[in-house]
Amino acid sequence: MKNWKCFPAIFCVLALVSGAFSAPNDDEDIRIVKVNDSNFDQEILQSDKPTILEFSSTSCPPCLIMIPTLISIAKNYPDIKVASVGIDEPGIEKIKNTFPIQAFPTFYFIKNGQIVHRAIGAIKEEEMLAALQYTPKKEAKKKQAKKKSSKKRNLSCSVNGQFNGLKNHVTISFVFGKEEIENVDIVTDVFVPPELESHREEMMAKIRASGKGDVSPTLTGFQMHTGNDSRFMKAMDMKRTSTYGEMKAGLELQGFTCK
Repeated sequence: MKNWKCFPAIFCVLALVSGAFSAPNDDEDIRIVKVNDSNFDQEILQSDKPTILEFSSTSCPPCLIMIPTLISIAKNYPDIKVASVGIDEPGIEKIKNTFPIQAFPTFYFIKNGQIVHRAIGAIKEEEMLAALQYTPKKEAKKKQAKKKSSKKRNLSCSVNGQFNGLKNHVTISFVFGKEEIENVDIVTDVFVPPELESHREEMMAKIRASGKGDVSPTLTGFQMHTGNDSRFMKAMDMKRTSTYGEMKAGLELQGFTCK
C-alpha cells in the first residue's frame, strides 16, 4: 500500500479520534484515549501497555481511511493502548513542542516510555503491530452468533472546521453490507475568502497533483471528492471490517454529526 499522507494544507481540518466509546449493539468498549498535556505522562510515559500514539486530521483522506484500522486494534488487542492527540485543541502546547508533526497521519509507537518507531502516512494493521515490536495475543472472546441482516445500511457524517484560516466542511458517507463496508465516499468543501481568490487555482492544482481526489471549483471555493472507486481509495486498501455502530460512535466523538 502506498504511504499516502496529508501535509498541513488548506484541506486539513485538525480533529481527532478521542475518548472511549461503546459501539451500539457491541459487547465491549473500544477505547481510543484522548491525550493532552494534563494526562500525557500518565497515559503515555507511565503506561504499562505498548502504545500507538496518533496525530491525525479528519479532513485528510488518509486519516479518515485509517479509522477502521485503529478501531480494529483497539477492539481486538486490549493489551495495546491506542491514543490520539487533537493537534488544534487547547492544552497541548507541551505535546506540540515535543513532537515535530509535519504530515498527517503520524504515528508514534511507544514501549516503556520510549519511542521505538515512527510512521508517517496510512499503514496496514499488521505493519502497525510490527512497528510496535510486539506480538499481542488477539482476544479470544466467544460470542453468541447473531443473525446478520442482509439489509444494507447507510451512514453519513459531516463536520465544519478550518485550517490556516480557511473554513471547510467534510462529509464522509458509508454503505454497510452484510459483512463489510461496501462503499466509502469523502467530500471536502473548502471556502476560499476573497483575499485569497487569486490563489484558488494554485490550491486546486496542488490537490490534483497529490492524487487524493477529484477537484472542482464552486461558487465560494472548491470541492475535493474522493470516491470509493478512485485511484486513491484503491491504493489505500482501506480496512472495511468496522460495523455501522463502531464507525458512527467513533466519528461522533471526533465532532462529526451523523445521520
